[in-house]
Amino acid sequence: MASKDNKSLVIWHSIFVLLSVGMGVAWYFTWTNSADLQVRLDAATKADTGAKSEIQNLQTEVNSLKELIGRPTGTPDEVVAASRAQINVKAGDGSSATLGLDEALVKAAIDRDAYTLTSAGRLVQMNTKVAELGKLLEAQDGAKKTVKTALDQKDAELVIKERLHGEQITQRRKQIDEISTQLEQLQATFSNARDVSERDKAALQSEIDSQYASLKELRKAKMRIDDLKFERPDGSLMFVDQNSGRCTVDIGIRDDLRIGTTFSVYTKNNSGVGRRQSDKDIKGKIEIVELMGPHLAKAHIVFEKLNDPLAEGDPIYSPLFWPGQKLQVAVVGMLDFDGNPGSDRLEFNQIVETSGAEVVFQVDDKGKILGKDGEELTRADIPSHVTSATRFMVVGDLGNESTADSAQKEIYNKIRTIKVEMEDAADRSGVYVLPLSSFLQYIGYTSKRLVYSPTKEYPGVLTNGAKSLHVNGSLGRRESSAAISNAFSTRRKKPMVSGGRTSHLYETKSTEE
Repeated sequence: MASKDNKSLVIWHSIFVLLSVGMGVAWYFTWTNSADLQVRLDAATKADTGAKSEIQNLQTEVNSLKELIGRPTGTPDEVVAASRAQINVKAGDGSSATLGLDEALVKAAIDRDAYTLTSAGRLVQMNTKVAELGKLLEAQDGAKKTVKTALDQKDAELVIKERLHGEQITQRRKQIDEISTQLEQLQATFSNARDVSERDKAALQSEIDSQYASLKELRKAKMRIDDLKFERPDGSLMFVDQNSGRCTVDIGIRDDLRIGTTFSVYTKNNSGVGRRQSDKDIKGKIEIVELMGPHLAKAHIVFEKLNDPLAEGDPIYSPLFWPGQKLQVAVVGMLDFDGNPGSDRLEFNQIVETSGAEVVFQVDDKGKILGKDGEELTRADIPSHVTSATRFMVVGDLGNESTADSAQKEIYNKIRTIKVEMEDAADRSGVYVLPLSSFLQYIGYTSKRLVYSPTKEYPGVLTNGAKSLHVNGSLGRRESSAAISNAFSTRRKKPMVSGGRTSHLYETKSTEE
């Protein structure tokens, strides 16, 4: 509506201007009628002044409306277009987009009233909630007062406790100071006593070392004198059958005897079993082949002296046999004893295990130190493995010191160094040190070599010296020529001529077929 009025005003103003111009032109051409024209000019001027005043008033109203709308700048058309756009944006449902300003304001007022009513309802609800919250706040204030009262009471109690605690701490500090003083005095006394004790300990240790060295020497001397004197026979032969090469012994299952265990057989009048000076008393060797009872077993005669055959009552002995105990053995050096090429360490371990004993510590051909389960040890482990629980320390071949092989010579030197340390541990623990040859002799070992050497025992058993099964067989003359090669003869007298007769002790009786 404002736009239309503005346009009318502009049109009217334009017409007025044109009229004024036309009247001026007419006045110019009608000078003669100037009076009339002057009157008319005055009237037109008055009308123009009134029109201008009206235009000014309208412009003022337009500016007021623009200020009221909130758009003081721009042309009326721009203001109208912007206002419509704003109405379109502000109208939520778009229904006020086509309305005029008055209608839009009316609708906005109605919507505002409706929103006001809704807001009033919400305000009522909010007031209700506020009232409820007020009650909760009052309840909380009451709880706070109660808690504060309890806290104040606790604070008062805490103050009292802190005061008492402070007094106790002061008292404890006094006691600690007194104890610290006593402790310093005791430490001084202890320090003096410790110095005296250390001196006494050093003196006693020196005396112990001296006594130990003496004891060690005495023990060595005793062992050299006794030389396994403490050993006793393990049993004796009960029956000997020379024909079958079998015998029985008086030890068996209850003695923890095992099949395969070997024994050395001594003469009845021996100078003690297991002693180096009594090696000449060993007359044979047997191997257990069958367990027959609690204290009875059958054995195979592995070897016997021809001039001193095995007989009933001969004592038997093996350093590895000890009923109820599993003996421990330590070994150092190379083991080659069966006459065949190569190391016999595996066979040695099998011999020991077959007899129920175990090798708990050994130094192999390369100088490595091994435990009973094959684990590699060091020289620091020697004292903890060669102990009083170890019965024998067996010393094998320590190698040729004059060998030209530098690497092998270094291994030999290493084995000898370890051997010295093992002997020292053996001396401290009372372990008997035996050479490999004596140890094998004591356990009744017989070489399994296949090649006969004239300087060694014959590796086999001959049956009665004849092809027939009995002595009286008719196989021709049986007289020996008694001719023995001087290279192998141990006789110092001229050999006697054999009469061809055989002792009844070794006679095999013939059986009628």
